[in-house]
Amino acid sequence: MIVYHFISSEFALKALRDRRLKIARINELNDPFEFCAADFPDSDTRNELETFKNQVNEQYGIICFSGIYHDPVLWSHYADGHRGVALAFEIPDDHAIAVNYQPERFSLDVDAAMRRGGFKEPDLNQFVSTKFSNWCYEHEIRMTCALNDHFCQIDSKGKKVYFESLSLESFGRDALKLVGLIRGIRCDLKPMDIAGELLAADTLSVQDTRLDLSSFHIISDSTYPIQGVRSFSACCFRV
Repeated sequence: MIVYHFISSEFALKALRDRRLKIARINELNDPFEFCAADFPDSDTRNELETFKNQVNEQYGIICFSGIYHDPVLWSHYADGHRGVALAFEIPDDHAIAVNYQPERFSLDVDAAMRRGGFKEPDLNQFVSTKFSNWCYEHEIRMTCALNDHFCQIDSKGKKVYFESLSLESFGRDALKLVGLIRGIRCDLKPMDIAGELLAADTLSVQDTRLDLSSFHIISDSTYPIQGVRSFSACCFRV
């Protein structure tokens, strides 16, 4: 499945340089209703859910993608006002969780959950994949990541930050295979900016965009390959 991750130019270059993408923590996602899409009027159940959410936050993270790149609102919200890029990834279909947009909170069999001793990992996908219908413009695809399987570093505030490795090679084992980079209509990245963060053995397909003259869509323009210039010895994580 081909999906798109909108990002600023600065962090796109860093992702290319370090061959990794930051994993979002569940408690830091921009929708305050994350994990709160179920209708739980009972306070004990709400407390149980909050405990489960905090446990999941310590064990899992999420990488968010969109199934489309033509919506200008996505570029405005998530790609630095069209100055950033969309990184195009191929991810395994069995890793992709399509978000289900609902106008109302969903009902969950709380009794069954309690018989299992509370909310468990099988409940995770429904919580992760349900959002309010007004978010539907995102066409969001999510990938969950078990944090203990991923690279971690401590940021300047002393917080743990986790990363998923990405690969430009079709034969690589990484779940994220970078297959292209799409420049926003206001993006000022030059080909050499991108080439400077790629290895000499790398070739990345880069695509420009423009405004469609007959709709409110962002559409593709010219596409061209960019060859990397970095030596293998320069390929290291910068922390």
